[in-house]
Amino acid sequence: MSYLFFHKLLILLISTIGPGLGILVYRNRPSERIGRLFLAISFFMLGWVDFAFFARLSMYSSSTTPLYFLRIAWFITPLFFSLLYLLIVEIVPKKSSEGIYKILNTVVVIWAIVVSLITLFSNLTIRRIFITNDNLSIVYGSGTVLFLGFGMFLISITLYLLFRAYIGMSSDKKLKIQYFFVGLIIFYLANILFNIILPIFFQKTDLYYLGDYSTIILLFFLAYAIIKRELFNIKVVLTEILIGTIAILLFIDLLVSQSIFEYLWKGILFVAFLIFGKLLIKSIVKEIKQKEQLDNLATKLATNNVRLQAAYKKLQRLDKAKTEFISIASHQLRTPLTAIKGYSSMILEGDYGETGERVKHAVKNVYQSSERLVKLVNNLLNISRLEAGRIKLEEELIDFDSLIGEVIEELAIEARGKNLYLKKEREGEKVGKIILDQEKIRQVLLNIIDNAIKYTPKGGITLKYGKEGEKVKIAITDTGQGMTKEEIENLFRRFVRGSAGQRSWTEGAGLGLYIAKKYVELQGGKIWAESLGKGKGSTFYIELPLKKK
Repeated sequence: MSYLFFHKLLILLISTIGPGLGILVYRNRPSERIGRLFLAISFFMLGWVDFAFFARLSMYSSSTTPLYFLRIAWFITPLFFSLLYLLIVEIVPKKSSEGIYKILNTVVVIWAIVVSLITLFSNLTIRRIFITNDNLSIVYGSGTVLFLGFGMFLISITLYLLFRAYIGMSSDKKLKIQYFFVGLIIFYLANILFNIILPIFFQKTDLYYLGDYSTIILLFFLAYAIIKRELFNIKVVLTEILIGTIAILLFIDLLVSQSIFEYLWKGILFVAFLIFGKLLIKSIVKEIKQKEQLDNLATKLATNNVRLQAAYKKLQRLDKAKTEFISIASHQLRTPLTAIKGYSSMILEGDYGETGERVKHAVKNVYQSSERLVKLVNNLLNISRLEAGRIKLEEELIDFDSLIGEVIEELAIEARGKNLYLKKEREGEKVGKIILDQEKIRQVLLNIIDNAIKYTPKGGITLKYGKEGEKVKIAITDTGQGMTKEEIENLFRRFVRGSAGQRSWTEGAGLGLYIAKKYVELQGGKIWAESLGKGKGSTFYIELPLKKK
């Protein structure tokens, strides 16, 4: 009794797991045809295993029923093998042999139907059955050769197709084919040993069920190989198996109910459990899909991060090459420009004798152009040094009030030339002597005031300065053309100029304010600009730390 119970339990599990795997693959199929074929295979497997079990289960109660059950099981077997062959054909790459496969597929299907019908409706395959030592034994007919020959042909061709596909595949796809190989070889060996060799040649039929039960192993490997990359998760499978098994047990319990009331409450319980089970499986599937989506996003982010890092490194290399190029080019330009400027100055000063006004005018233009180019080259050199980290502070104790006076005096002539005022106003007590890199701060002030003079058509420029706590604050206000909010945001970037600068002073390169910002920040200060809008002037603010001896 315990032996029979063990087989009933196995059949119950196989009958639940098999269709469950079929539905799982069909629901997550990589293609419509593969999903349908696998689903059909799982249900044919169910018929094969169950009817073979029913034949053994009924062998004591009837003399004819076991024979019918066994013939049905054998009727299903060729169809099962042909579907298995069609599945393998669908999975392996076929390339240029489509026509041959279509013909072969048709032959296999027709052959399977013929062999199955002969097995079911004649005694050519199974002549009769009898019981020996509590085991069901078979007397085989002459048609068994056709039956076995068809099976061996399909075994050979499926293994051949898989082996041929395996050669030349990528490692990832080879792994998938390996799962097919393992499942098929276990299934084929079990059937050849326990369903053919032992019962036919040694009349040993007590292990017949092992060949039948090996179908579930085959389905597991096929399912895993097909949807390994899709959604195949042991949590889903185990949940479906558990719910399916409990549902079958509840349904059996419902069938053996003794009263209408018992039918009613067991029926409600059965329906409620089916609804609950479906919702549970859906929730688990949803959870797994979300996890897979998160994993995919994480993978994409990691891939993008690697690409970004590679791009960043490439940009760093390009930026370094650009900086080196600017530095080398600037150095090479300085010598000839200095010579051009020097000789032009000497011609204008009469060192080479008297020259006509037309020549002087032309030489003056050459001198001014070379002066602008020298300034541009110096700016480019300063940028390359700043970006390479080669500029160092040369701090010293300076008289800040005297520095402001010198800057104003240096640019006063240029301002008067445009009928502009240029004045300074000290707010509060004298700043006195503080520690600064005098040359760099001088360049910052000269650059900002020079720009203000260029872009101010009337009025003038006021420089206010003084101590504010532990800082020195400078405000340079002009009555010029003003700036928009967008222009202020881009003001201190390289090679960026405001619209007023582009109209009024076309020779500028947009480097001066960028360098000024870097010089101020290098000394621990900050610089910014404010403007009420176009035509309302601008104010540049500079804050520097108050460092004294």
